[in-house]
Amino acid sequence: MDYYRNPHAPPPGLILRDAGLLILRWAAGLALIFYHARAEVMAGWQHVWHKAPWPYAVEIAERGFPLPEGVAIVSAVAAMLGSVLLISGLLCRISALVLLVCTLCGIFLYARVPDVAEKLMLYAGVYMVLVLCGAGRFSLDYLLAGRKAMKPAKR
Repeated sequence: MDYYRNPHAPPPGLILRDAGLLILRWAAGLALIFYHARAEVMAGWQHVWHKAPWPYAVEIAERGFPLPEGVAIVSAVAAMLGSVLLISGLLCRISALVLLVCTLCGIFLYARVPDVAEKLMLYAGVYMVLVLCGAGRFSLDYLLAGRKAMKPAKR
């Protein structure tokens, strides 16, 4: 019955893999936005514009990182923007790599806090998979790559 199959259709295993990557991107991206990034971005905004105290920047300073406010701002923006890019599947490998670096720094920062370090290690695993595998077929990266491939070559 294989002769009825479209020769241009991807094998069923690839569709399942791409669906799994979509679920992984959405789960990690939404969890990071709603449980971490959104609160830190709002607190950072209040700190920068209204001089409100920001516990995240204070904690980074206490752990010995240089330029704690800058590191806090960059990590909060990277978490929010990277999560949005992961969810959409745009620049997935790059955003996953940036989030992986931020997560590895967080593991170093919170190495002695088991609950936080555990979450960060799980996020790091997700980002490593996305760096290695990419966004999959159900993403803007795939759509844009397909359009680029469909353009006729210039002579």
